Amino acid sequence: DSEGIKAVLENVRKAKPDITIALLHWGSEFNNQISATQEKIRDLMLENGVSAIIGTHSHYVQKTVYNQEKGTLVAYSLGDLLGDADKAGTDYSVLLNLEITKDGTTGQTRITDFDYTPVYIADETATGHGIRLLRIREAIRAYETNYINRVSDEAYAAMVSALAKIESRIVRE
Repeated sequence: DSEGIKAVLENVRKAKPDITIALLHWGSEFNNQISATQEKIRDLMLENGVSAIIGTHSHYVQKTVYNQEKGTLVAYSLGDLLGDADKAGTDYSVLLNLEITKDGTTGQTRITDFDYTPVYIADETATGHGIRLLRIREAIRAYETNYINRVSDEAYAAMVSALAKIESRIVRE
């Protein structure tokens, strides 16, 4: 509903926010591909004043694109933060941190940077560790240095794979 989206964004503009961030439930479940519909909605929203789009629904980490020149960010899907992780690819996600800066001279507010923390749901009830939400980079380091309470070999391999997938989906233009 392009006209409906435009109407909502016009009402947002009338409120004169410093920045507009849209939280969207979009995309196909259990799919890491960006659909033509998502691209159309993305373009419509960015053209109508949205600075950041944060998406959910696919249960997978999808691409995140940051355009420094325009000060915009589109995170198509951050994955499942806490889910049952019973389908492959749903056991990792991303915590997103946006840096938002307001220029004291111009009054313009924009996204000036971002970072992210990849996380993994490790079901290690069989080893007595239960279900843990782990920061992937730190858990990999702990495993590689033989830290006490480190993750299992299986969880380590899954996290290495998940981290590679996540990092391949982060784009800085």
